[in-house]
Amino acid sequence: MRGMTRIWAMLVVSAAVLLTIFPLGGCARLSLAPTATIASTHPPAVTEETMDVPTALPVVSPTSAEPLLYIVQEGDTLGAIAQTCGVSVEGLIAANDLVNPDALAVGQTLVVPLGGSYTPTDAPSTESPPEPVSTPTPLPTLLPTLTPSVPPLIEIGQVLGSGNVMAEVVVVRNRGGVVSLEGWTLADAQGNIFYFPALVLFTDAEVRVHSTAGSSTPRDLYWGRANPAWNGGELITLRDVAGEVVDTYIAP
Repeated sequence: MRGMTRIWAMLVVSAAVLLTIFPLGGCARLSLAPTATIASTHPPAVTEETMDVPTALPVVSPTSAEPLLYIVQEGDTLGAIAQTCGVSVEGLIAANDLVNPDALAVGQTLVVPLGGSYTPTDAPSTESPPEPVSTPTPLPTLLPTLTPSVPPLIEIGQVLGSGNVMAEVVVVRNRGGVVSLEGWTLADAQGNIFYFPALVLFTDAEVRVHSTAGSSTPRDLYWGRANPAWNGGELITLRDVAGEVVDTYIAP
């Protein structure tokens, strides 16, 4: 009895399912919605028919003096080419020997002269070669004649005005080669010493040593004393920078 009840229950459920799928009065239909069109995010491909190719113009260098070549495109005129390239119409006509400037053929090659008129490289030059400029030959520099090197011969040549500070002068002469007197001295037995400054004494030249004050020059040196340095009958000694005695002189 229970088995029969289960069978009837299953039949009732199956019938309910069939009524759900196939409703009374007609058959169920499955309708598909039309597929939505998805807009592409990529731009359409450019083809030769849709692409407008601009006319290629030469790149004009303002500093270049060499000619350029221009290929005539459809719709070009000589005036437009001249304006674009920055040259004159007359220059284009002369550079290309154009008989009829209005008759240009597509694909024709034009010479664009830059920096002035264009002259073909194979045209013979009518200018005469420049005359050579003569450059004077420089004269050799004459070197000074060098005096043979000989040992210096320094001496006290004269003592003047001894005992009078305003008049005292010791004359030192050079009878030999060139010598520097820097560090040399004139002295007496009383301890009065004059030191020579940096001074070069040339051959047959002399320097005068004044006891008084003054402005020294290569010919006259001033000691700057207020009192006389040399007395009559006093021995004056000339020594070199090493302290060696070079010459002596007795003041008058």
